[in-house]
Amino acid sequence: MMKQTEQQQDARLAEIVALGRQRYLSAGGDPRSCPSGMHGDDYLTDEERQEALVLMQKLAGIRIKDGYVYCQGRSWKLASN
Repeated sequence: MMKQTEQQQDARLAEIVALGRQRYLSAGGDPRSCPSGMHGDDYLTDEERQEALVLMQKLAGIRIKDGYVYCQGRSWKLASN
């Protein structure tokens, strides 16, 4: 079961995704499909994209610390480039 803060984070993420979807439709996008979600084709501002990334990491339990990624009991070193 999600804690209240997780529910709030999930709701905020859904809000950001809905904003991007609305902008996509307002720009003449096909309502039966969705944008690719790739940078530049997600209809989000840089700030919204960054906030969504942080929220997704928190909700998925992903942490990045000292050049390592920690997720689901596993860890690996980030690429240096």
